[in-house]
Amino acid sequence: MIKLTEIKHVVQNISEAIASVLNMDVIISDNEFNKIGDTKKHFDLEVLYIKDTYVIGSVLKSGKPVIVTGKEDNENCVVCKEKNKCNLQAMICVPIKYNNFILGAIGLIAISLDYRKTLLDNQDNLIEFLNRMADLIVSKVLEQEASDKLQVAINQMMALIDSVDEGIIAVDEYGTIIYKNSVINDMFLFNEAQIEKQKIFELLPKPYIEKLVHQKETFNNIELSIAQNQHEYHTLVSGKPVLLGTKSAGSILIFKKMEDIYNVVNTISLNNQSTLFEDIIGEGPEIKLVKDRAKLVANSNSTVLILGESGTGKELFARAIHYSSDRHEKPFIAFNCAAIPESLLESELFGYEAGSFTGATKGGKLGKFQLAQGGTIFLDEIGDVPIHLQTKLLRVLQEKSLEKLGGHKSVELDIRVIAATNKYLEQMVIDGSFREDLFYRLSVIPINIPPLRERKGDIKILLNYFLKHYNQKLRKNIKGFHQSAEEILLHNSWKGNVRELENVIEYAVNMETSPYITLNSIPQRIRVSQVEEQPHMKLIPLEEMERNLIYEALEVYGHGVQDKTKVAQVLGIGIATLYRKIKKYDL
Repeated sequence: MIKLTEIKHVVQNISEAIASVLNMDVIISDNEFNKIGDTKKHFDLEVLYIKDTYVIGSVLKSGKPVIVTGKEDNENCVVCKEKNKCNLQAMICVPIKYNNFILGAIGLIAISLDYRKTLLDNQDNLIEFLNRMADLIVSKVLEQEASDKLQVAINQMMALIDSVDEGIIAVDEYGTIIYKNSVINDMFLFNEAQIEKQKIFELLPKPYIEKLVHQKETFNNIELSIAQNQHEYHTLVSGKPVLLGTKSAGSILIFKKMEDIYNVVNTISLNNQSTLFEDIIGEGPEIKLVKDRAKLVANSNSTVLILGESGTGKELFARAIHYSSDRHEKPFIAFNCAAIPESLLESELFGYEAGSFTGATKGGKLGKFQLAQGGTIFLDEIGDVPIHLQTKLLRVLQEKSLEKLGGHKSVELDIRVIAATNKYLEQMVIDGSFREDLFYRLSVIPINIPPLRERKGDIKILLNYFLKHYNQKLRKNIKGFHQSAEEILLHNSWKGNVRELENVIEYAVNMETSPYITLNSIPQRIRVSQVEEQPHMKLIPLEEMERNLIYEALEVYGHGVQDKTKVAQVLGIGIATLYRKIKKYDL
């Protein structure tokens, strides 16, 4: 409970009001015997503290009203050593109580014989009057207590608002800014003169902000660009009216930093899928060569085009390039260009402004390019982008900026682009279904991932890896492969590459009931395909494969003496053999 000392000025005013109405002296004390109110007529000396021997002191102790008819008739006055200095002729004193708790006491003192008679003749009415004044003081105490609690709540709320990462602006019902938190200044570098008593729709002249203030119309996550102090700031803004019944009491605007949005996207996009080159399974020279080439360009900002059949692991390589680069803490956004209807492809890639088309999300939408800000966007199945969108994609790659669908402002981009396809883009260029200039822009650094049939040495490694993986996932304890089953798997053509092999092992682990994978747990199509496909296999001459492999290795590691030693180690041949092969193939 609050103390009377905390409303001392109010109590003093009440004592003076009582004294002026009744023309009598008034003294008011709190429950700790501190004088709170005093009109200073009945005593010749300044009294700062109330003694418990005074009449008012006895009321504080007993909690009961006291009427003094004269100094000689009251035991407190009789024994008081200061009675000669006191002008008291008669007195009424009542306690100030709240829920039986004594907060203090009020004393009404007659200092002349005339007013003594008035006081004693009207004592019942005056006691009732003083009780009402005591109630008034209690109400002021409660009011002050409520005000203090409200101020504490306001301070806590302000501290909370200042501690959040979002910028917050509060406006009154007319749109005048009445509060902003510190984040607003950090976000937009506004100075106080720009903010103080400014109308929000003058500072940010947007139709949705005017509708919020005047029509109480809520909006959410609209992208806002603010030009300030020669800088342009991007943010997502939401607005909500504050209602008192049906009447507007103002509005709240919340501004989210775009970098915070990107960080959230980054956290979601990680999704425990961060991949390094060490996570790509394979030890053969074919895949090792591709991994080493990709490592060389990981920290570059140049566009990479990953080529390879379906299921060879193009996205794995894209992720490994990203997470091995300086951009690894920024978003990796993977987007399959063939998985989205053509009518939605442009809006998904580049985003759109509010009201761009029927059915558009209110407030607009960020595209995949913007969500990848600071990081990497992986455009899978790039060969499926329709020709009319290839022009815009080319412009984005060249200018490192984009315009959202329905927008008129350019958004600067800081992203690395990695594209992938299982199609033969050169032929598509010849056929006119893929822009030649876009092809050259995308294939600055081409990386070819060999199909699994050209990595025969890695098949057994992959079999064991996926067996261990699905043993753990499916809570099995299969020890290995029966010889006949392993022969079938090792010599399969694997048209679906690593993805197909993984699916076959998952199937086999599910089906197998013995300690080893047998022929019975391998899908029938795998067993049959070897008989049907063997005569029709397209064979590549061994010398051609050997020449291509040596050429690729020299391109990755270089043509110097030390470089060739590294090439020989990677290919698993002697240095003299390597020199002989280089001469043989005119490399």
